[in-house]
Amino acid sequence: MRENLDYLLDFSLRLGEELVVCGANIERVSDTVYRVCDSYHCRDVQFFALDCYLTLSLEDVDGVRVSGQRCIRRGLDIHMERLGRLNQLSRRVCEATPEPERLEEMLKETLDARSYPLWMTLLFSLLSAVCLTGIYNGTIRDLSIVILNTFLAFMLGIYLRRLIYNKIIYNIASAFIIGTVAIFFDKIGYLDGYSTVMIVNSLKLVPGIPMVNSFRNLLSGHEINGILEFLKLIFQTLAIGGGFLLSILMLYGSLM
Repeated sequence: MRENLDYLLDFSLRLGEELVVCGANIERVSDTVYRVCDSYHCRDVQFFALDCYLTLSLEDVDGVRVSGQRCIRRGLDIHMERLGRLNQLSRRVCEATPEPERLEEMLKETLDARSYPLWMTLLFSLLSAVCLTGIYNGTIRDLSIVILNTFLAFMLGIYLRRLIYNKIIYNIASAFIIGTVAIFFDKIGYLDGYSTVMIVNSLKLVPGIPMVNSFRNLLSGHEINGILEFLKLIFQTLAIGGGFLLSILMLYGSLM
């Protein structure tokens, strides 16, 4: 039935979008969509994905063909727990092949499932900052500023996500705040290791998982995605340096 095919099309595109947003690489997204469509005996499935655009065309056993596109207007928000739940949902759909009209409800239940509260996410972020400060031989006073910067960057991320999540803007703003706070406390003689604070807090801004995904896409045959993601990562990384540079120029007036 054409209606069932439309349900399957919408579910596959929405599932692909959620996987991309949560941090899945394009190879994984494509494999998931193809497996879901194959489980419903679709023929001539054609799927193309970028991290900002998805298009899918499929045909059922009766020769009825549908196609659709989906623009991803949300920035990447790495969420490994939700990504795991989406992977479980795709496997469950492939194994049980529920009625197509139930797919939307199943996806909604998966997305609405209780996640880690913000306070717990912040707690583990602070714990990682403590560990990194210890690795770089930071003092207690250095650690206190690292924790302050981690909290400020975390709250900034929540605020930007409510508006529009742009990693470049977030990196510039976070690096500027981190640099400004570190320079201020260094000027008043509170910090023992100005560079330690800058290094530890900047490491938490480096896009590690997207970097791995970009190289994996290059090696798995998704060259366009890999190149685009790598170029975006370059700009995101340069944004970190740009934010620090801006704070130095504003507070010191020169590069010292």
